Amino acid sequence: MIETDEKKIGECEAEPDHWIIGDATSEENLRRAGVERARGLASCLPDDAANVYVVLTARGLNDGLHIVARAVEEQAEPTLVRAGASRVVAPTIIGSQSMARALLRPAIADFMDSIVAESLDLVFEEVAIDSRSPYAGSRLKETNLLSELSLIVVAIRRRSGELTFHPNGETLIEDGDLLIVIGNAESVQRLMEASR
Repeated sequence: MIETDEKKIGECEAEPDHWIIGDATSEENLRRAGVERARGLASCLPDDAANVYVVLTARGLNDGLHIVARAVEEQAEPTLVRAGASRVVAPTIIGSQSMARALLRPAIADFMDSIVAESLDLVFEEVAIDSRSPYAGSRLKETNLLSELSLIVVAIRRRSGELTFHPNGETLIEDGDLLIVIGNAESVQRLMEASR
């Protein structure tokens, strides 16, 4: 992690040797943090221009990097995507949507909050399927996902990027799919171990 404020580093639970004190927009600091071999990067600076710069620099150093960037202003989202962000999160928009959901659909809001807070033994997880997985080449109804593991497959993201919501029992699980499931943590863990 890269941070300019040493006080914030002291308040964080992460190990001190995982921190770099400095400017995250610096290519040298991004290299020191290991961006060239990293799988993911979160750019959470309080300024959209700085986040765009970090995203551009990181994308140039690692083309396969999954980058999540913060947008302070809603209009910054398309610029961050053009700069190379894989996902953009706008906390003010998320907060507004959460408030609207709490007002208009309180039962759904309570359910979502329970999942996030882990007060229910339910987790959302994405599970990668490759050719070695016992699920590759099977139809959903032929698997133990619902019958034994009590997992609900909410969606399947195909290798092409196509997203199928609420797939039915006839849906074929293919090599390269990403299953998005909801269920108890133990069952999800069993699925992940079986898919390795």
